[in-house]
Amino acid sequence: MTSPMHSSRASVSRVPSTSDAPAGMIARIIVALALSCTVLLPVGCASKPARTVDAWQPPIGYVGVDRFDLIRDAVDEEALFTLAGGLKPMSSGFWQGSIDLEDPDLTELRDVRRALEPLRTEIWYADVQVFDNDDDGERWAQGFVVHRESLARMIERLESFWSPWGITPCTHPTEVVAIVDRMPRGDRWRGYGYLYGYPDHAVDFFVEAGLAAEDGREVGPGKDREFVQIPTHAADSGRFTYAVPLGHVPTSADQALAEQAARILAAYEQRRPRMRDVDDVVEVLDRLNDRFESRVVVD
Repeated sequence: MTSPMHSSRASVSRVPSTSDAPAGMIARIIVALALSCTVLLPVGCASKPARTVDAWQPPIGYVGVDRFDLIRDAVDEEALFTLAGGLKPMSSGFWQGSIDLEDPDLTELRDVRRALEPLRTEIWYADVQVFDNDDDGERWAQGFVVHRESLARMIERLESFWSPWGITPCTHPTEVVAIVDRMPRGDRWRGYGYLYGYPDHAVDFFVEAGLAAEDGREVGPGKDREFVQIPTHAADSGRFTYAVPLGHVPTSADQALAEQAARILAAYEQRRPRMRDVDDVVEVLDRLNDRFESRVVVD
């Protein structure tokens, strides 16, 4: 997120020398300089958090995750629509793993987190989400990517949903994902729907149908729903998909989403053969993001 910057050149140029000034004046000068430097910083939250050094090394004999394959495979699926313009604020599931609660081994999880480092920039954030609930002694994890500006815009647009959870456009993506995962069921479904960039009407339908199923209504494909499928490079269906009622007539939001996704995919497929390493992938995504970011529509 970017904000206007305000110049303080005039006020700084009038600050007198401290060489002969009495102590009280020196203190006032220091305060003035501190204030004038403060206004040079971008207003609002930082778009790029401070980096920390991870000194961890995998054990001897461990075959590490191929960074290029991991990121390219993510982009071949629906993560493209997050990283190339933010059509989807978040995409996930391109890597999945689990943690044995009795004998946790985080080697692969840490390796994946490190492999995703090229996607932690001022534009994007990438990490591994560890789910709150455990299943038969295991806790599941998945990789995810976020388009920072798209996420912030979505949270601002849907402020009435996010504010009661203390989530603002400046909340860190990992915190947003962790809070959503721990919401009550209906809110959790709605939160994930918004994160994944589904049209509002589709999110409403999925939440309402899910809650109705708890009262005994039959739900599922062909019973109460069909699916909108948006093609990716990896597959024409089953990747970027969302549920709608049977007999659904596409809305303007459905049409705009499909058209924008098709344009992004076509541009990516033109450039994909040039991607031979991670730097190539990031360069392609940077160019596509510059091209498509301003064209993202809001439902």
